[in-house]
Amino acid sequence: MAHNTLIAPFSIARRVSLFLTLAIALVVSGCVSSGSGISSYTGPSVSSATVKLSNARKSVKSAKLETRKAKRELRKLERSISRAERRLKRKKLSSSRRDKLEASLKRDTRQLRSAKRAVRRAERRLARAERSEGRAERSMSSAKRKQKDAARRIAEDKKRKQQELARAEIQRKEPKAERRSLFSLSDPALKNVKDYGARVDGGFALAAIPIQKVNKRFYRQEVKYRTSQKPGTLIVDPRGRFLYLVMKGGKAMRYGIGVGKAGFEWKGTARVGWKQQWPKWTPPAEMIERRPDLAKWGVEHGGMPGGLDNPLGARALYLFQGGKDTLYRLHGTPQWASIGTAASSGCIRLMNQDVIDLYNRVPNGATVVVL
Repeated sequence: MAHNTLIAPFSIARRVSLFLTLAIALVVSGCVSSGSGISSYTGPSVSSATVKLSNARKSVKSAKLETRKAKRELRKLERSISRAERRLKRKKLSSSRRDKLEASLKRDTRQLRSAKRAVRRAERRLARAERSEGRAERSMSSAKRKQKDAARRIAEDKKRKQQELARAEIQRKEPKAERRSLFSLSDPALKNVKDYGARVDGGFALAAIPIQKVNKRFYRQEVKYRTSQKPGTLIVDPRGRFLYLVMKGGKAMRYGIGVGKAGFEWKGTARVGWKQQWPKWTPPAEMIERRPDLAKWGVEHGGMPGGLDNPLGARALYLFQGGKDTLYRLHGTPQWASIGTAASSGCIRLMNQDVIDLYNRVPNGATVVVL
């Protein structure tokens, strides 16, 4: 018996200990799940906020109807009491008629107190409904703002992933030995080669240019260049397929270019009339005749909006002469393989990463000389 009495408390203690262990585990798991729920909470959704706002507006409408009805009843009773009081002041009035009027006046007076209370209740309900409507509108604004922020974050994450994929792709395609020599700073032509990597610009994810496939002479690079033009002048050499930005000390920043038909048709001196980031493109009438599929981007449709597929690329510099547009452009292109060639159409094109660099260096009003 003594042995059994010792075992019983021990088994109970084990059960209690096991129970406490399970309870602590449940609490911990509950806390973790609760914490993860809090961390992922972003406020009311737009749909639920819309429902709440709709219900609040219905409540306001109902409260306004109730308030108007209560006030009509109040005004009706007030008019009835006023009529009864005026009639009771008449001298020629039978006793039975007077008794009826007094009874009616007494009844209306009691109802008047009830009607005033009803009006006050309706006004309080209307005030509560309007406050609820205000809270619902604020909740709706907050939900829309959070939804917009979430969409922006998703877009940014998408662009960042695209950028990472583009960088990974160029890293994958380049052999390690070639990559080490490619990014060497001993060769001036390779000094700026890292700028041709993927990036996000103006909300667009520019893919990396496979620069190892481009002739090294067309890389953006600082070169010796003798000219009588002042620093800051742009000199375009269509036949040499180069654009020079004159610098101090007999040097220039040289960019590789592609030249279209329009690039050979115009030469002279002009100025940068204005610059545009991710410009619109409107195909000329003769191009639409050759390619009817471009009619959707004609003048009457407002042109093609800026973007990764836009022929004008990431930037455009518009050249003016004597205050008039020369229709001559220095612009970017997504077609990096056309650099150093004579393209079928267009003016002077640069790789998108190069035209961004040029855009940042050249102010409006800069002189442009086309050889």
